[in-house]
Amino acid sequence: MKPILKIRGLTKSFEEIPVIHNLSLDVFEDEILCIMGPSGVGKSTLLNCIAGITPFESGEIYCDPVLYENVKVPFPFVFQEMDTLLPWKTVRQNVILVTDHMLNDEIDALLDRVDLLKHAHKYPRELSGGMKQRVGIARALACRSKVLLMDEPFGSLDLEMRVKLQDLLMSIQKKFKLSVVFVTHDLNEAERIGNRIIKLA
Repeated sequence: MKPILKIRGLTKSFEEIPVIHNLSLDVFEDEILCIMGPSGVGKSTLLNCIAGITPFESGEIYCDPVLYENVKVPFPFVFQEMDTLLPWKTVRQNVILVTDHMLNDEIDALLDRVDLLKHAHKYPRELSGGMKQRVGIARALACRSKVLLMDEPFGSLDLEMRVKLQDLLMSIQKKFKLSVVFVTHDLNEAERIGNRIIKLA
């Protein structure tokens, strides 16, 4: 398999306390890579570094195979928190925010893919937790990136909804041939959806 993302010698500290030290790994094309490990080991920090949210002291990130600092569009990110939607905008408007190149028919097809087309006119306050996460997934897909970052996106949902969204993610990943970096505490979830599992310690 061909790496789409290469991380080499990544090091990140907070207040001189190392969180990630000299980490190197590859993310391959068309895979779901699950990142696991105890709290505080740097799982979310790793995603934030990849996304360009958090600067790091040393190391390099390459994106197929360009040095990441030259990548113009950051990778889309689906967070655990469900309050990342703009409350004064509808489902459709929240998705359109991240794209200036998709036609209305394409937006409709994307919302239909995550079973939200009939809710396109609703505001975040009218949505369940699972629906908000589906909006987040649709918004990430609208970026048309080949890499998707997800930080425990289903962790606060009940088991039935988690399984439904896991199935949705696997279906979308296969259809669009995405490379997904997925942080989770749940070994069952990682084994169910992941092509590979990396445990940070």
